[in-house]
Amino acid sequence: SPSGEDEGEKEENKTRHTFCPASYHDPIINMVEKHYCAHPLLPGYAHLSPKGIKCWAVLQMYKFCVEHNLREVWAYLWENWYRSSRWELWARSVHPEIPVLKMTMILKSHWRRIKHAFLHHFHMPRCDLLAWILIVKLAPTFYRKL
Repeated sequence: SPSGEDEGEKEENKTRHTFCPASYHDPIINMVEKHYCAHPLLPGYAHLSPKGIKCWAVLQMYKFCVEHNLREVWAYLWENWYRSSRWELWARSVHPEIPVLKMTMILKSHWRRIKHAFLHHFHMPRCDLLAWILIVKLAPTFYRKL
């Protein structure tokens, strides 16, 4: 009967195992993106060496997966993203220099933030005003991150 099939499907859905619950998708993606962006030339993420950044990234992801009981997710991430032969394929920290295109995007984003947050009242600010804003207003936010 149709109602028997519906109940069978409901029972199957109750027992079906989810590899990674949807509530963890965004935190994991954000963490992987942070690990991708970390580089010894960019302060504020982790140890200032490629090996230190990798240790920091692996430990952070491992702790997250253990804390949330995501064994299969950790196995997948380790095998496909974080183990040695895979890490070098995607992590920016393994390269001595930051790729120019990515650096250009970082700089554009940085200046857009400065213009929006601090310079929205000034069309063409004088150099002394710009220097004052960078030193007094912007620098403390970066010092706090370090």
